[in-house]
Amino acid sequence: MTEQYFEELGSPYMAHFCRRLADLIIEQGSEILAERGLTTPSTALSTIFYLDQNQSTTVASLASALDVSHQMATQRINGLVKLGLVTRSSSDEDKRAKFVVLTPMGKNEAKQLYPFVTEMTQVFEDFEAELDCELTNIIRKAERSLLQKSLKQRLEELSGN
Repeated sequence: MTEQYFEELGSPYMAHFCRRLADLIIEQGSEILAERGLTTPSTALSTIFYLDQNQSTTVASLASALDVSHQMATQRINGLVKLGLVTRSSSDEDKRAKFVVLTPMGKNEAKQLYPFVTEMTQVFEDFEAELDCELTNIIRKAERSLLQKSLKQRLEELSGN
């Protein structure tokens, strides 16, 4: 009976469905990474790659590049520091400025992650073909659309306010 209820939920529960899908992708990706002996969380791959390509950067620059809040970038960095993949250092010119860099372990991890991401690109392309839609592009388009016109604005238009 509960399964039927869940199956009958529609568009107003889009956030719930998106969260479930994201959680499933994260869980399955984390399982694959662990099986390969990698410690990077599946949610931090873009952070590791950015740090690998930008040898020394600030949390603010990372947040801007990944289009996440400073708080989210700080949380990711804190997790990677605990795993020994990233370290923080102070600037010689400005002691307040903190730079984040990959540790040797983090650099080694990044090298191992590049082939993984290449494989996963093919996996997700096949997945999108199976769904007969470019899900990644649709998700990004939906995000841009809601940034241009919020749900609140859409609701006000609907009610004539």
